[in-house]
Amino acid sequence: MSAREAFDRIYVEICRAREWIGQRDQVEVKLASGRRQVVHLQFFENEGREMVRLHTVIGSTERIRPTRLLFALELNYGLPHGAMAVKDEQLIMVDTLILADADPGELEAALAYLATTADYYEASMFGPDAH
Repeated sequence: MSAREAFDRIYVEICRAREWIGQRDQVEVKLASGRRQVVHLQFFENEGREMVRLHTVIGSTERIRPTRLLFALELNYGLPHGAMAVKDEQLIMVDTLILADADPGELEAALAYLATTADYYEASMFGPDAH
């Protein structure tokens, strides 16, 4: 079984167990607060290793004052996993996993952490869920 096939099996099992709505390139994570957060999956290869980049949007950088963007970068240092970044004029939470090393606990924790953390910052910066 390839690393991608193993990853896909783990991903489907996690989505089913957590009642998340998983698609091939994104998963909608339902949060305890009743809000939800979409985490996107982008598969790529780096130095011969298959990887997946997970990211979820916090909000538009056009709606964030420059001082808040600087504050977001300062917050990166304290994050135990992943990081905040800017992608296509969106402030996002992002993490990257090596497919061959991914296990159910690691993937589930990464998806839940990104969704929960991004949602926290989205709610505090932008208010009600726009999804």
